[in-house]
Amino acid sequence: MPSIARLLSLSILATLACFAGVSPAAAQTDKEDRDSAAQSRLMRSAYSQDQDNNKTARPNHSKDKAAQDAVRYPNATRKEPKPQVSDQNGKALLEISKAYSAQDFAKVRSLADDFLPKASTPYEKSLAYEIAGSAAFSQKDYTSAATDFQEVITANGLDNNGHYDSMSNLVASLSNSGKYPEALKTLDQFLAETKTTDPQYANMRLSLLSHTGKAGDAEAAFKERLAKDPQDHAAFQNLLATYQQQNKTAEMLALLRDRYKQGLLASADDLRAYYVTLLQTPGSNWKEAQDVLDSGVAKGTIPKDEQTATAYSVIAQSAFGQDQWNIALANYAKAAGMSSKGDADLNRARIYLGQGKKAEAKAAALEAQKKGVKDPAVLQRFLK
Repeated sequence: MPSIARLLSLSILATLACFAGVSPAAAQTDKEDRDSAAQSRLMRSAYSQDQDNNKTARPNHSKDKAAQDAVRYPNATRKEPKPQVSDQNGKALLEISKAYSAQDFAKVRSLADDFLPKASTPYEKSLAYEIAGSAAFSQKDYTSAATDFQEVITANGLDNNGHYDSMSNLVASLSNSGKYPEALKTLDQFLAETKTTDPQYANMRLSLLSHTGKAGDAEAAFKERLAKDPQDHAAFQNLLATYQQQNKTAEMLALLRDRYKQGLLASADDLRAYYVTLLQTPGSNWKEAQDVLDSGVAKGTIPKDEQTATAYSVIAQSAFGQDQWNIALANYAKAAGMSSKGDADLNRARIYLGQGKKAEAKAAALEAQKKGVKDPAVLQRFLK
């Protein structure tokens, strides 16, 4: 079963949703090392029991997996329980795990529901709940995932990797359920017990603080980190999100503008955060947004897609509102060149007709007709 602790734990750092900012999937750092963690635990437990019972040891096929499943919480003082699983229940757990590997999450949860009343050891319960919780999270049923991961911890049957992975996943599940105070409390427990110094968890805590009425504390911490290391992209994104939560648009814009001048907005998402903020701010910031878009498109950083076309249309509308018709036409033309829809061409036709340029208006209307518009009847006035 792919262990999802890092991936899920960092999902709370998915900030600036309206800007298509941080992607949780991009935060996964060690998936390959942690693939099949549950199967490995299950197989190791069977091997351990054979040794304890002086039986002929089964081939330890999980040995290589065990080497990959390195200790992730070396400072934890929790005493790891001994894994115990019966042959019959071991087979049932493997079936649950196989269903997860096949990404049949509904089957996973159904099998786990059937199995859990029969589970006879803390290890069996913990492992079944761990897989069921991962399946629930994959289905975005965060409430059920949180319940399952809490049961893993309560049963207390896994090694420290599994136990604390589940606690980390519980934080993510609670956060995705909007239960930020509970998530913060669980994270504090996790940090106290593991004594981890992994900076990713510090990011998580600051992000949760900003969701629990303590945005000021988070803002100060992110500012301090960014002052020490301007390249700290996570601190930048979280500071931006903290400003957004507090409706500090001026501070957002100042931060983005400063980083743009320093050449620190390198990705399409970062640039989009900048030009969207500019376009959402009253005044003539659309001119600055136009420069950002033109530069990003020219360099190939900003893609020529519908999203970019929409931004150019907003700029065109802003220019038109200030009687700068030619600039509006130019930006509608950029939008039309990137869009499969006819709206930008229709607006070009309207401006041309307003300028008395009937031939140009008709040509633009024909382009709009080819692509299609919501109300084709409006095109007839330009096609006469």
